[in-house]
Amino acid sequence: MNTFLANRVKNAPRSFTRAILDVIGHADIISLAGGLPDESLFPHELIKKEINHSLDTLPRSMYQYSQAQGAYDLRCEIAKTYTNSNPKQILMTTGSQQGLDLLCKSFINTGDTLIVEAPSYLAALNLFALYDANIEEVTLTCNGVDTVQLEELFKTKKPKFFYAIPTFQNPTGWSWSEECKREVARLAEKYKVIVVEDSPYNAIRYEQNAGVGFEELLPELSVTLGTFSKTLLPDFRLGWMRANEDFLKVFQSMKENTDLQSSKFFQYVVANMMSDGNLDSHVKTLIENYRIKRDAMVKSLKDNLGETIEFEIPKGGMFFWIKFKDEIDTMKLFDFAIKQNVAYVPGSVFYKDSSHPSPFARLNFTNASCADIEEGIKRIKIALQEYIK
Repeated sequence: MNTFLANRVKNAPRSFTRAILDVIGHADIISLAGGLPDESLFPHELIKKEINHSLDTLPRSMYQYSQAQGAYDLRCEIAKTYTNSNPKQILMTTGSQQGLDLLCKSFINTGDTLIVEAPSYLAALNLFALYDANIEEVTLTCNGVDTVQLEELFKTKKPKFFYAIPTFQNPTGWSWSEECKREVARLAEKYKVIVVEDSPYNAIRYEQNAGVGFEELLPELSVTLGTFSKTLLPDFRLGWMRANEDFLKVFQSMKENTDLQSSKFFQYVVANMMSDGNLDSHVKTLIENYRIKRDAMVKSLKDNLGETIEFEIPKGGMFFWIKFKDEIDTMKLFDFAIKQNVAYVPGSVFYKDSSHPSPFARLNFTNASCADIEEGIKRIKIALQEYIK
């Protein structure tokens, strides 16, 4: 059978987090691994109400084929709420992961170079590898990327684009400073490099005001990706892209050749939730609950792991990025953790070369109860003690 398959299929990497999800279905395992929202907070009754309203008020043409760009009402809401743009610059996608795929289809030839933060979003790294891109990394700190290093990469590698998550990054939870954003925009303009700003967590803010986005700093040389998976429901599979109209026409053409269009009905449902303020109210509920969970993880990390780790408290998003001291390899530690019925994601998988040992680990706090967070960290402490014996 393998003789029929394309090389990209044979070489396709499997997401480590997806592999974890396959083995942690047992009720006794506490998962701090996947970047999942809290399903107990999914607004079931509100969605039922909004769906019934849409069924009662929308014409039957909502079920018909339509243009790939997406429902105009929702594009209007996204343009004014999440971006400094207009509906003509918005394309609806089947989750933001499709947006990444459309970027690759539009920009990447085999062997082309692109730049990512180190560490970076695992699913993006896997996708870029699938398109046979040459991936270069720029060092990320809690205040942003190393702009001196980035300029050298822009100058010598001539990348097609720089993919980044400047706000509440996955996996670190860190955010770039405003100074870093402006310097990256200056460098991108100087070297004519597209900046792809992935923004899945921007609305989930605990202590930090919204900063300037690249659609404002670099309107003609930036692409913004967004999603409703973290703020509403993953299963609606609704994401979006913002770009200048020339880029957007290309992305739309690629989408038409991929799936014709994303489901339109749920776009109308979400547009109505945005226009009547219900989505904003729901996000405030998420923030209130997730802040409590975040603070519970801070306390548990300090109480149980104390001086054995370092971490920054995330001001938004879903993740802690913890660093174990004393040269702990978190991939090896993971085996001990699973024996204690707790899971996290080892830091090495968030780099281009995942074979190198890493002292880092990503912990998710949004999908576990406060009690499970406390118990999960206690189990990691036991795993660490077993590891260092």
